[in-house]
Amino acid sequence: MKEYAKEIKFNVPEKSDIDKGLMDMLKFFLDTESKVKIYLYLLKKGNSTYDSIAEGTSIYPSMCRESLSSMEQMKVVEKTQEDPEKYTAVAPSKLVDRKIGQLEKELNDFLKLEEVLKEKKEIKTPILPFKIKIERVENVDNKD
Repeated sequence: MKEYAKEIKFNVPEKSDIDKGLMDMLKFFLDTESKVKIYLYLLKKGNSTYDSIAEGTSIYPSMCRESLSSMEQMKVVEKTQEDPEKYTAVAPSKLVDRKIGQLEKELNDFLKLEEVLKEKKEIKTPILPFKIKIERVENVDNKD
């Protein structure tokens, strides 16, 4: 009886490729690299003051203050209840949920705009309005 050995090969991405991919993905949610750095810093540290964030991320203090203000408006960071001088990051799942909601709204607004244009001149499109809803689907690999 002969035994055959099977060889399994797969490529593991370099650490720098993973880091770049993560940064690119977070930029999709947060717009700028400085906001990504601040968000990751706060996830790692828990909560921190503006000065500590600026120092820990090596972002100029004025840029850090501006980014934190914008991130607070975006509801990506919040001031802690114990100390209003400290910021904390929202959970990554909330970040994803908010982005999905934003995309749904933008797509639905776009389709409403198309309906307005349709009234002024004839556009060959399906009957409007549409409503787009993005849902999470859990990955079910194998059910044994």
